[in-house]
Amino acid sequence: MKELIKEKLETLLREKYSIEGLNYTIEEPKDRHLGDLATNVCFLLSKHLKKPPHLLAEEIAKELSNEDFQAEPLRGFINFRFSEGRIKESFRELLSLASNYYFEDIGKGKRLQIEFVSANPTGPLHLGHGRGAVVGDALYRLLKTFGYDVVREYYINDAGYQVYLFGLSILYRVYELFGKEDQELKQKFEEEGYKGNYIKELAKDVKALFGEEVLGREKEQAIEKLGEYGVKRMLEDIKETLAFMGVEFDLWVSEKSLHQRGLVEKVIKLLEEKGYTYTQEGALWFKSSSFGDDKDRVLVRSDGTPTYFAGDIAYHYYKHERGFEEVINLWGADHWGYLPRLKGALKALGIPKDWLKVEFVQMVRLFSGGKEIRMSKRTGEFITLRELLEEVGVDAVRFIFLTKRSDTPLDFDIDLVKQNTAENPVFYVQYAHARVRGVFREVRQRFGIDPDKESLTEYVNHMKDQQGLELMKKLLFFKDTLKDAVLNLSPHLIVYDLLEIAKLFHNYYNHHRVMVEDKSVMMGRLSLLKGVEIGLKVGLNLIGVNAPERM
Repeated sequence: MKELIKEKLETLLREKYSIEGLNYTIEEPKDRHLGDLATNVCFLLSKHLKKPPHLLAEEIAKELSNEDFQAEPLRGFINFRFSEGRIKESFRELLSLASNYYFEDIGKGKRLQIEFVSANPTGPLHLGHGRGAVVGDALYRLLKTFGYDVVREYYINDAGYQVYLFGLSILYRVYELFGKEDQELKQKFEEEGYKGNYIKELAKDVKALFGEEVLGREKEQAIEKLGEYGVKRMLEDIKETLAFMGVEFDLWVSEKSLHQRGLVEKVIKLLEEKGYTYTQEGALWFKSSSFGDDKDRVLVRSDGTPTYFAGDIAYHYYKHERGFEEVINLWGADHWGYLPRLKGALKALGIPKDWLKVEFVQMVRLFSGGKEIRMSKRTGEFITLRELLEEVGVDAVRFIFLTKRSDTPLDFDIDLVKQNTAENPVFYVQYAHARVRGVFREVRQRFGIDPDKESLTEYVNHMKDQQGLELMKKLLFFKDTLKDAVLNLSPHLIVYDLLEIAKLFHNYYNHHRVMVEDKSVMMGRLSLLKGVEIGLKVGLNLIGVNAPERM
């Protein structure tokens, strides 16, 4: 619907004022009584024409008004109200095209890569990882649906010191099981080791699988082998958990493989050749402060081992080598300070500044009984993503994780999402879809009318209720929301609109009977419900949540 206004506005600006490229907005006003949409174009135009915004608004509104919408000036803004004829014509198009009404080829085959989750394979996934998984998967679904060629990747941090400590921690627990003591190992474990109960479980498995063979190995060799074993087991657990919540990846890229193929060494050499490195105290440093970082960063330690940063540069260089036109990373909010040094390294390698986009994902806090839950009742440790999924269900987790912008902290009320009430947002939206499907079943049974097969476009004109027209408008505006969600990488916008559509539908349903004696009225209302079903199903599918037939 925004396009109808934008097209006429752009033509007017070009032909009357010889102005193009103004970065104005067309949005729904906060006070819906003011109109359906509003624009701030006159405030931007006034800077060019040296004329007050309110006078420009009066001037432009007169020329924009037509049979599709009425334009009304208000304190420099222009508000727009769509005519009933335009609303119904567009709604007939929605019914005719069904889900295809909402989609367009925005991406035109542009090749993108999206990397998300990428949690260290040294422990189970926590809730923050789960939120990143849901946001990443919803972005993938959106981008794919709107014409982008998207590849999903998980970067496996299977090299470096953390994996060493992981293997050391498992070995310490294995020694414990056999009653073997090693003071040096114990001290290292207590200072830096992984203390979770899952380490004890891995140690038990190692004992059962390998027995005393582990004790006979040289300590450093045992640490290396157990690190590899632990990473393999954790990756299996991670993949299983992600699959359970409907999240898949096209590629799993190993950090270790980048080292083995010489990519890390190649990138370090390139940076050296370009003059962006120097040696100090035996270590090789990257001049990241030249690119906006607060200080320079080490690429190769004094002992000759590359840092994680060096591997990460190589991974992104590898992404660029594969021909991706743009890459999107989802990172935990605690990685915010890491961005300037990585972008600096990519710029040093000649990669365009806007090639890498990073979306940050904040942590999740769990609540039950009004109190925050920090520990698992089962293990006495942090609550894993798998535990939450099993407790409340995949649909609830996916939906709630998208109820706020990803860079905003999220509170998750376990008790709330278990309730079959209007206060539970997941239930509220899914019940709207199930309610529509229930009406359709009853109409088939009582009147022999099948809304799934019947052409309902011709009955749209029989819709006379003002509430119905408002619901129609919201379903039409949902198309604009989906476009905004794609262009701004903001899948949470889908959830906002799903909740609003459900609210308008439930209100309408509670005040208007569908199955009435006047067939034309009934068919008009069925056409409205068909649009609701289409819109809800499109939105729920895009965020990976079920649209149930019954509840």
